[in-house]
Amino acid sequence: MKLFFKIILCSILLMMNSCVEDINFNQAEDLEITPAVLASLVNATITQNDLVVGGLEVSAPIEQTSLFTIFNNQQSNDNLERVVLQFAINNQFNRGFRIDFFFLDNADNSTYDPITLNIAPNQSDFTQEEEILLTNEPTFTNTRKVRVRVELLPSTDGSIIDANVPASLNFRSAGTLYFRVN
Repeated sequence: MKLFFKIILCSILLMMNSCVEDINFNQAEDLEITPAVLASLVNATITQNDLVVGGLEVSAPIEQTSLFTIFNNQQSNDNLERVVLQFAINNQFNRGFRIDFFFLDNADNSTYDPITLNIAPNQSDFTQEEEILLTNEPTFTNTRKVRVRVELLPSTDGSIIDANVPASLNFRSAGTLYFRVN
């Protein structure tokens, strides 16, 4: 019986010694969360009917400005570390395109250098990524609008787009935002 009590007492002492550590409530201050958020930017489809009006090709670039609301809160501005912009394009035309993305503040001032995409004729698998580090580009968080300009490039053989032949330029863009919250 004495042996049994000695074994129990030793077991209790070992458990108390090995399982108990000082609690450090300051560990919560060292907690760091690094979420990544995917946001759709601009998605569009341009058909032959958008490029040929009255039998003539449109000579001026097509432009559209969209609101960019990702940075409309202080939390995003304070904790955002970097943004990776992804572009994917399917060009069914036998003509090349130039697509420019302009990032603007509320007063239409540039917040980042324009991103230019040069799309070859009949290129169905165009992709491009652009990484923006906020430590190097702090004004990017002032972006409130994105202006996209699509320009049809001249043909190399003098041909024009036929409005009766279905074709399209599909482009998608998204941004992955990387935050660090501590």
